[in-house]
Amino acid sequence: MRGLKLCVLGCLAAAVLTGCGALPGMEHTDTQEAQVGDVVSTAWFDYTVTRAEAADAYEGRTAPEGSRLVVVELTLENRFDEPVPMFDTDFQLYWGEYGEDQWALPEEVFCQAQFPESYQLSVGEERTGVLVYQVPEDVQDFTLAFLEVFDNGTDEGEEGDISLTRFTVP
Repeated sequence: MRGLKLCVLGCLAAAVLTGCGALPGMEHTDTQEAQVGDVVSTAWFDYTVTRAEAADAYEGRTAPEGSRLVVVELTLENRFDEPVPMFDTDFQLYWGEYGEDQWALPEEVFCQAQFPESYQLSVGEERTGVLVYQVPEDVQDFTLAFLEVFDNGTDEGEEGDISLTRFTVP
């Protein structure tokens, strides 16, 4: 099931970033750009990328040869009047020219510091965790993307604003 979900999200991500004004050749409703430490407001919650770093290994997970891990720490705060369903795949990592092979979803959960695959962000709740991505070892510049998707009764939903947090990890 996770494989199918990842495939669908990957296709959506590619379509989003190629159809959004924030990246080359893109159009979108509204784009919010941020840096590490900036508070980003979505329709339901605020989030801040508090830290981003690269590592060959993290909490017992070692990157395969030719790759490294990028660990992104996020703080989320629900400011909506209802619980918000969340998924680790809500935040996708991009690099390069944002080609079809230049993005990643978070690694499956392997340590307690990571956000779960799915969870509820309760009303007023603040939660901090990490997302771990496997990326090519020579890449340093990244964009963490979050796309609002509203339930409109269809499987795809209705796309809203996109938030892009850009950072460099040596």
